[in-house]
Amino acid sequence: MGLFAPIGDYVETLVHPAARQDAAAAARHGVFIATRVLGSIVAVASLPIYLLVRNAPNAVEIFVFSWPIAPILIAYFLSRTGRYHTAHALSSFSSTILIASIAALNGGITSFAMVWLIVVPLEAALSATARVAAAATTFALCAAGLLALLGQAHWLPPAASGAHPALAGLGAIFAAVYAAGLAFGAGMLARKRKRHERALLECHEAKSADARKARAIATMSHELRTPLNAIIGFSEMLMKEDALALDSGRRSEYARVINTSGQHLLSVVNGMLDISRIEAARFEIAPETFAPAPVIAACCDLLALQASEAGVGLERAIADDLPDIVADERALSQILTNLLANAIRFTDRGGKVAVKACAQADDIAFVVEDNGVGISDENLGLIGQPYFQADASYERRSTGTGLGLSIVQGLVALHDGELCIQSRAGEGTRVTVRLPLDCERAKARKRGCAARPVVRSLSETGISRPTPSGVRAIRSTLRSSGKTTVKISA
Repeated sequence: MGLFAPIGDYVETLVHPAARQDAAAAARHGVFIATRVLGSIVAVASLPIYLLVRNAPNAVEIFVFSWPIAPILIAYFLSRTGRYHTAHALSSFSSTILIASIAALNGGITSFAMVWLIVVPLEAALSATARVAAAATTFALCAAGLLALLGQAHWLPPAASGAHPALAGLGAIFAAVYAAGLAFGAGMLARKRKRHERALLECHEAKSADARKARAIATMSHELRTPLNAIIGFSEMLMKEDALALDSGRRSEYARVINTSGQHLLSVVNGMLDISRIEAARFEIAPETFAPAPVIAACCDLLALQASEAGVGLERAIADDLPDIVADERALSQILTNLLANAIRFTDRGGKVAVKACAQADDIAFVVEDNGVGISDENLGLIGQPYFQADASYERRSTGTGLGLSIVQGLVALHDGELCIQSRAGEGTRVTVRLPLDCERAKARKRGCAARPVVRSLSETGISRPTPSGVRAIRSTLRSSGKTTVKISA
């Protein structure tokens, strides 16, 4: 990495300023310049080695070793003009001229150099442009056709008298190296494209996070300022009750408003603390055995007044054979309360909200369903993110911090359960929460599957079979240390 970093930095300085504005375009230009320049340098560097083997070169060999000037000039053209597709076309054309010239002087269509024509369209494929690829293919086909016609007409000169088999071998090596350079360039371009896409994704996520943060600040400011204004305003009026001549009924009403605003503030702060603890993995649940039906009934009773004031019908359908569950009762109550409150808030007057519960094989499914405004497809994937509130129909509902579903998602995960949200804009939402009948056993089973021990026979391990007294000693030791015992046969 340390060796190629200075080369990469230098190549970046050769990229045309117009291409530097786009990371993907800059990567394409850099790969083109690097492969042409480095390939030409390798070709020129091999000249002394070839001369040691070949001695004095003939005209064809001089022409071959002069050709690396062309890629350097084309790379310079791209660096000065930024015309990427034209540079690719020129590179394909120069390669075709070189290969056709060598083939014409070494047997025409039957020359060893004809196989090099395959490299021309492969090189053009890196441009990712159909027009350049078509032009390169046309160059190669025209060169092959022209050589075939000239050969049939006997217009080609005889093979150079000084030709040496080393030229064919060196040509094959050059073709392989050049193809490898193209493959390396394609891989480097793919890696740069992936880095570019990853950078764009991270930038988009950062912008989304900033937007959510700004929306969260605005939401929290509203949720905190409104009840605080009510508390300050009505408390000041109570402080001036003599001047305002407030009767007992008015004072009681003001006190009730202050209490309601304080309770709202407390719920907002509790929600912020809960989501912070859940995200920091410091939220602990206290599983216990209880019947879920009374919890569901208590949540419905708690929100019955809110549903009545909103003109929304609240229904419940709880299976008679609903078994007891081992979970955190307070967490389940908070899950259902948040889901029901959201459903009521986003259901129009005259709508209906239903809560259902039924037992399945190893879990209990709690379903909260409404026929309210629903959630659009683009927002459905974002539901559950802290402080996120869907747009469109949801924006007309001013209350709520956007933490309800985030808390629900975290509490369900702490129980090793599942949360499923199905919704369609304008038709309603269905939220299904599946909690295991015993969350502690489910977590233990999950941990056991993650780290299941390998059990072997005693003969495989080299341990001799224990005697009956040894079995009793092992069981006694395991029981005293609190470990789970297994059946051991003497």
